[in-house]
Amino acid sequence: MSRFPPLALCALVALGGCHAHKSGASSADSHAPGTTTASVAADCGKYPQGAPGVIRTFCNGTAVVKLSVGGVAHALSGGSCQIVGNIFTLNLGVVSGPGLAGPKPDYIGMTAPTADGPFTNATLTLTVGGKGYTVAENSGEITGRAGSFAGKAATGEAIEGAFTC
Repeated sequence: MSRFPPLALCALVALGGCHAHKSGASSADSHAPGTTTASVAADCGKYPQGAPGVIRTFCNGTAVVKLSVGGVAHALSGGSCQIVGNIFTLNLGVVSGPGLAGPKPDYIGMTAPTADGPFTNATLTLTVGGKGYTVAENSGEITGRAGSFAGKAATGEAIEGAFTC
């Protein structure tokens, strides 16, 4: 087990994740480990943990995230949520590193300083459409096994979303 929790890896590596709406894309139009002709990322199942550039996957859980990045809607599924003490974590997609050639797959990771109630400035990172975002200034609310978040990415895009676990 790594001495870094999954989100700590986010600060150390480029991030990626799953496309909830894709399935079974061929290597001619998607990127999975070992392909070089990629133009778009493949779905989460095409990225086995331990393959070159694939650090960790969160593909088979029950978490669903619907988000908007700069007004563009995205839906992701298959993630996981965890509550330890008063800390809530959400991970969905593929944590990828520099060894993954081609477009980065979708990923969202959030660690909030509360397991139930409003929060500000959670650790929130995501990759959608091959582009990564850090959302340092954010706020939201967690209610049981669901919640919402909103903020502005360091690159200026408005980010908002809702999730269920």
